[in-house]
Amino acid sequence: MGGAYEFTRLASANLREKDDSWNPTLGGFFAGAVLGLHFRRLPSVLGHGAGAAVLLGVFDYTGGVLTGYTKDPEVDEFERKQALRKNRRRPIQETVDELGEGRGIYGPGYQERRRERLRDKYGLEVPAVPPGES
Repeated sequence: MGGAYEFTRLASANLREKDDSWNPTLGGFFAGAVLGLHFRRLPSVLGHGAGAAVLLGVFDYTGGVLTGYTKDPEVDEFERKQALRKNRRRPIQETVDELGEGRGIYGPGYQERRRERLRDKYGLEVPAVPPGES
């Protein structure tokens, strides 16, 4: 049933080239129809399809929450998420102090400390890399 819903919802969005409340409505109809196939009667298939279509279409139309539509149409969603990410970003030194260096997290001066460590431990001379090329 879930597969029928997702396939129909995404296929209708792709074919219609629109992302609106009709896509979940169509997906809901096919999902409900699959649920109604259990009874092996056409009225049951159509009734379950129509019920699921109304339920899922209204749910999506109201914003996908039970309390109503709250998304501001004037605000660009990408810009809003970028602002949230920037607002919650932690300083690199705080992250390095908490997790330690490695795993893609390197504090300022890491290349110099690495070069000294390799020279002291193994006697290897690692060439200096310009700041923008690592």
